[in-house]
Amino acid sequence: MNSTIIRKKRKLDCGCYDYAFSKNLCKAHATIKSTQKRVEKHEEQEESESIQNLISDLDFVFSHYIRNKYADDKGFVECYTCSKKAPIAEMSNGHYTSRSNYGLRFMEDNCRVQCYACNSKHETDITPFKIALEKEKQGITEWLETQARQVYKPTREELKQLLAEYRYKLNDVKKKFKK
Repeated sequence: MNSTIIRKKRKLDCGCYDYAFSKNLCKAHATIKSTQKRVEKHEEQEESESIQNLISDLDFVFSHYIRNKYADDKGFVECYTCSKKAPIAEMSNGHYTSRSNYGLRFMEDNCRVQCYACNSKHETDITPFKIALEKEKQGITEWLETQARQVYKPTREELKQLLAEYRYKLNDVKKKFKK
């Protein structure tokens, strides 16, 4: 049964004189309010992609990139300091300067492939790594040590950009294994 009562426009919570659309708001203000909630929820999800999570993801991708970059077409790579040859999965990404230095952590000049034994021993004896780096590129260790004194904190956007860059480079380097 249809009602013949004609509803009147009235003052709503949003301040408009109109028919109530949703939650005592006019249609325009109800739409704006629901859109704001969706935007806030999206921003919260983006913030959940924390800097620490991005660094963790970037560490994983960068380590794989370095190991694949120096590998032969059979998937074997040589330790930078002791020359031991092993599959990529059995090697690690060694850093000349500490990983705690974010300015150099993801710099290719600072990283080389090392076996687990050399990489764990590297904390106490850096000399073999330093000698090998200097043979490869004169003056690089001094430059890295100077850069290590700089304080740097990456932004979320910089980390996202680096992550995208190294994912692309990793996929590009992995093509040599598909031949």
